[in-house]
Amino acid sequence: MNLPHKKVSGFTLIELLVVIAIIAILAAMLLPALAKAKNQAQQAVCLSNLKQWGLADTMYVDEHDDCFPTPRYQNYASSADQDNPIWGDIGAFEYTHIDPVTGKQTPIGDDIWFNSLPPYINTQPLYVWAIGPKKVQFNNAAGHNLFACPTAFGQGVDSIDNTSAQYGNAQYHGNMQPGTRPLFSYGMNSKGPANANITAQPPIVNVKKTMVVHPSAYVLFSDDRNRSMEQPYYPFSGNPSSTDNQVDLATPHSYTTRFSSRHGKGGNITFSDGHSAHFKYDYVVSDGTAISPSGPTAGSTVAAGKDPGRADINWDYQGFPVIN
Repeated sequence: MNLPHKKVSGFTLIELLVVIAIIAILAAMLLPALAKAKNQAQQAVCLSNLKQWGLADTMYVDEHDDCFPTPRYQNYASSADQDNPIWGDIGAFEYTHIDPVTGKQTPIGDDIWFNSLPPYINTQPLYVWAIGPKKVQFNNAAGHNLFACPTAFGQGVDSIDNTSAQYGNAQYHGNMQPGTRPLFSYGMNSKGPANANITAQPPIVNVKKTMVVHPSAYVLFSDDRNRSMEQPYYPFSGNPSSTDNQVDLATPHSYTTRFSSRHGKGGNITFSDGHSAHFKYDYVVSDGTAISPSGPTAGSTVAAGKDPGRADINWDYQGFPVIN
């Protein structure tokens, strides 16, 4: 007796390989788009963070006689604490400083932006993060607080920047050690209130918002460079040394020399009128051929890494280019 033949359905090996190949091709086509979407999402979060700092500054100024907070520790701190404040000093300035005249505990640094602005946007002042394990949380969980850009956090710390390390003829010394100091994704404009306080004649105690000539162009905060090998980057010295501030990274104050290009070859900036925007690096930073358009330095060639004097990006509250 002949049994009826049953046809077995299924894929042949060739058909299976063809399907796998098609899936691989589709995945290869989708991955760049997904990566681009992720980068754009991170940039949007970063821009939102900077807008929050701008909002906090507006509220602070309204309550402090129109004066801006300071972008860094002032005369009571060393140059190292101004550029790379360490956790120990941040805590000591707030909790253990004794006034030499009165003999009483007197916190210092309450007028600096990272201590004075956070309460306005439901964030803890930096001196609170300096206590115990919180300083590790600040950097290790940086993608979840307003101090941190998610792109910078995702990139992590380059080994060459973690400690002093020789690279060719240059000494890169980022000191990007989370347990030692906070790693800032954003910096406050160092060429506004800070320079005016120091260099103005007669000296200005505090720069006020009413003194800003072009509020929609005056820089308050910007993305801060946190990788010495980041590109594009226009160094103002071909051979930076261990004391050259162009290799200072993740600092609390910023200028064109520390502007980051991590977002699509550019970075985000917040202005004193409250708006924020993304700019390409080569628009914000001179490549060494720009000519200063106005002010005391008009007609001068602007060195690489410095302010080319864009009308819509002012680092000086008077609106003049800052080429030093």
